[in-house]
Amino acid sequence: MLSDRTATVLKTLVEEYIDTAVPVASESIAGRSSVKVSSATVRNKMVELAEEGYILRPHISSGGVPSNKGYRFYIESLDEDLEPPPELRRQVRSRFGNSPRDLESWVKLGSDILSNLADNMAIVTSPRPPLPRVKYIQIIQIQEFLALLILVLEQAKLRKQLIPLENPYTQDDLTVVANKLNTAYSGLTYKELLSKSVKLTPFEETVRQDALNVLKGESEEEETDHSVDGIRLLLGQPEFAQGGAAQQVVEILEHKILIKSILSEVPSAGNLVVHIGEENAEETLKPFSIILCQYGIPETATGVIGVVGPTRMEYSNAMVGVRFLSSFMSDLVTSTHSGLP
Repeated sequence: MLSDRTATVLKTLVEEYIDTAVPVASESIAGRSSVKVSSATVRNKMVELAEEGYILRPHISSGGVPSNKGYRFYIESLDEDLEPPPELRRQVRSRFGNSPRDLESWVKLGSDILSNLADNMAIVTSPRPPLPRVKYIQIIQIQEFLALLILVLEQAKLRKQLIPLENPYTQDDLTVVANKLNTAYSGLTYKELLSKSVKLTPFEETVRQDALNVLKGESEEEETDHSVDGIRLLLGQPEFAQGGAAQQVVEILEHKILIKSILSEVPSAGNLVVHIGEENAEETLKPFSIILCQYGIPETATGVIGVVGPTRMEYSNAMVGVRFLSSFMSDLVTSTHSGLP
């Protein structure tokens, strides 16, 4: 737990590094009006912060740079109830009010507004139905060594698949297996089913794997439409001005690494999540920070809105913008589904 004084030094360092993109010296922090301590005290606090992993320092006499841990502390100290500025509200209402009333236009407009607000890359996905979930499983004997797997999904879809049987099973045996799997997996998505650990026999594991394959196919059946804006803004950041950075950004877009990662990390309705650098599960996304929020109608049609930038991004503006646009676009989607003018 950081003391108030140490926390103030850390937050000041993070904010100055976000502004300048160069290591922050103790004299610079001490010169800020919010830090009412001497340079010597700030130096001692920076040593403490470096020892606890909140900042990085190439050597003792150099300035400090926030670590992922330092950014995490800073983000969690921001006011979650911070309201968007009136100018942003006016701009959003005006631009959406003058745009065509269709989802494709709204998605493109949302990414454009957000990228310029955050001065980084923004992505908005089109609203889509929820991920498929298992409703129940049936296994029906066809022949002594052949059965039919029937997977019923909550979205009123039914999928069938033949299962070879290495050993003879009666219909009663197959019903017992189906009941066990229903107890364990009913109501789960592909990702939830994949991560749930249940002790299974080899045959039960075969059925589980077949069900997983069906769910995965359903989840990937339709590519999610999305809009990306602000690539040039991202590449204009000092962190991505080097030769290989542009290729890295192109790779995560062309190979759909970014969209797949975002869709696998969709936050629950009303929640905003921030993945900082190493917190991203995908290796190629570790140089980035990603801010995400869901929008739309839960359990009916939802999309994701987010900002992608370096770990040294202006988090406060980006988070406020993502929250506000998520709420605004949710209202738009709701009005469309309810048939309101």
